[in-house]
Amino acid sequence: MEVNFNLANQMSVPSPIPISTLTNCTMELNLDLANASPVVTVNYSKIELWLVGCGGTGSWLASSLVRLGRVLSQQGKQVKLYFVDPDYVESANVLRQCFCDAEIELNKAKTLALRYSLAWKMEVTAIAQPFQPEWILPSYNTLIVVTACVDNAKARESITQVLQHNTHHPAPHVWYLDCGNSKRSGQVLLGSHLSSNPNDYHFEALGCFRLPAPTVQQPDLLVSQPEELADNNLSCEQMALLNSQSLSINQRVAAEAFDYLLQLTTGKLRRFATYFDLESGSGKSLYTTQVSIMQVILLGHSCA
Repeated sequence: MEVNFNLANQMSVPSPIPISTLTNCTMELNLDLANASPVVTVNYSKIELWLVGCGGTGSWLASSLVRLGRVLSQQGKQVKLYFVDPDYVESANVLRQCFCDAEIELNKAKTLALRYSLAWKMEVTAIAQPFQPEWILPSYNTLIVVTACVDNAKARESITQVLQHNTHHPAPHVWYLDCGNSKRSGQVLLGSHLSSNPNDYHFEALGCFRLPAPTVQQPDLLVSQPEELADNNLSCEQMALLNSQSLSINQRVAAEAFDYLLQLTTGKLRRFATYFDLESGSGKSLYTTQVSIMQVILLGHSCA
């Protein structure tokens, strides 16, 4: 095979990145992570994993949630799985959400529960109703994680109420993982308490027992968007433009959320917020340090 060396010599070759630059970047990241404390949950023998919202992100996260349930079950935990969504599959949902044409007009929660309970041999309870906070009933040795994949302030306000159970417990029984996204960016936020007082989030020797709720970290999650209002006066075309999203964004959010759940249930989680942008390929996490928690609460105050 002939090689045109003259052409090869004319091609521009990017300059290598200095080793010092790579080292400095790595050291900065590792120092942030090294200073973080693990998130400590209640010592549990039973676990409830709730998936609220089985549409854009929820439909992609559902299989991973059941897989996690099976792993925990094999480790001796008593696992209960719940999928909650009142909506039905529409033709517009196919492709972007994890549904096919044959599932159109079926309830989303029931469809996913049937599919993955058969695939992973795990019992999944499907609830074809809007989420009600009174369904969450903490009990001894039970960890409850409510993962919200909803797209409106009203639903988030309802889910946030479940954290009221944690007020009088040193280690929270209930955790709230919020998943959200726009067209090409998204975030995953974890929290356990509703207090906006930084002094309520002290660390102990074992690690971090409390984290501010997603709605404390980002208060605008409870602000209704124009398309959520009954009298929005938006045309169908305007609604479609507002709700148009990348085909890959929901899968990325689901992947991030699954890793949060995996790390939380195994006692290895050392972050509480992750933001990412598909356009630039960038991402950033906030680690479980006293400084990071204080900063996010103060920032939330200033934005409220």
